[in-house]
Amino acid sequence: MGLDNNGKKGTTRRGFVKNIAAGAGSIAIASALQEALAPNQSELMAAPADTQSTDGTRYGKFFLSDKGEPPKEMDFVGLNSIPPFPEIASPQTYFRGASALPGATATIGWQVFTAPVCWETPHIHKYDEFLIFLGAELPDLCSSFDAEIDLWMGEEMEKHTITSTTVVFIPKGVQHAPLNFRAIRKPVLFHALYLGPSLDREPRVPGFDLTTFDWGGPANLKTFGAPKKK
Repeated sequence: MGLDNNGKKGTTRRGFVKNIAAGAGSIAIASALQEALAPNQSELMAAPADTQSTDGTRYGKFFLSDKGEPPKEMDFVGLNSIPPFPEIASPQTYFRGASALPGATATIGWQVFTAPVCWETPHIHKYDEFLIFLGAELPDLCSSFDAEIDLWMGEEMEKHTITSTTVVFIPKGVQHAPLNFRAIRKPVLFHALYLGPSLDREPRVPGFDLTTFDWGGPANLKTFGAPKKK
């Protein structure tokens, strides 16, 4: 699930991302943009065991720390970035896997949803994924959950509604989405944990149109460069 980043088409990969980001506002984590930006999978998987740390230490290359710089849109190296939607509190914290730490084999985002928003088309991934829904009030991340979130799973488009702290395991190759944060009564802390070096996605329903999808309830729709209604 690309629960991170958000139109005119660009002629280059950089132009494509710039135009879409301007139109929508991290997904998150969004998966389409991460796919567009991600380096070659084999390059990302290359272990950095023999590379030199920039700080002169042996293991410094395995540490990624926030440098206190202002958050930016579409930042695939730093930890803090501007989220794709205003419904996600800014800044969001997102670890972009091998884009940020060469050789890393997971990506994970930490996003606080403060208002309803929905997006994503049905897709699959090459690696396992976990979607984690928590309340955002410390110290009790379980009882502070107060929201209704709809997630469609499988080729059957089986609808599930999340009403309490939940972890969803999505095995590789299993279709999932759309995702609808339909009712947010208290902020939701959302994690998308993907067990791959960068977030890949393969669309599974040709011509799927979010603007005409039957959400079965309120939908504050956000899209990533989808055609606008005429």
